[in-house]
Amino acid sequence: MLQKLKSIFVFTLATIVVGFSPLAVFAAELMTERVQDYAAIQTLIVKYAHVYDSRDVEGYVGIFTEDAQFTFTGNALNGRDEIREFITGVANSPPQTIKSHHVITNTLIEFVSDSEAHHRSYWEIVSGPAGGPFTVGNIGVYDDVVVKQNGQWLISKRHIPD
Repeated sequence: MLQKLKSIFVFTLATIVVGFSPLAVFAAELMTERVQDYAAIQTLIVKYAHVYDSRDVEGYVGIFTEDAQFTFTGNALNGRDEIREFITGVANSPPQTIKSHHVITNTLIEFVSDSEAHHRSYWEIVSGPAGGPFTVGNIGVYDDVVVKQNGQWLISKRHIPD
């Protein structure tokens, strides 16, 4: 009798495991994709800082959607052409002996759908001559809508509140 109960238990357990395994695989695939998307968005935000700090015009423009909206300190840039004009002005400004670097912290990413997310981070600009001393020149918040287009995450809307 005990042997028969063991057999029934093993059969039942095997049925449950086999029955749920496609669901488990599906859930694992979704989780893997979400983790990849999360990492891609974090990389996008960090790339923004690097291309701005290095004055890489095309790299900077390339992280925004064609119809991106970017608002900050009374400025409103609409589309890549206006964004390119802005960053070109930054890139063509006289070289400085003081270097500035963006520092981004406390990143929060909340997915709205598989192809849209809300991103929020704190940022500061640290400046100084090579070797220091360094000072914090400015601080703020990035408030973004990021979208996935053709498999790539891009900034669709960036607002830097005053």
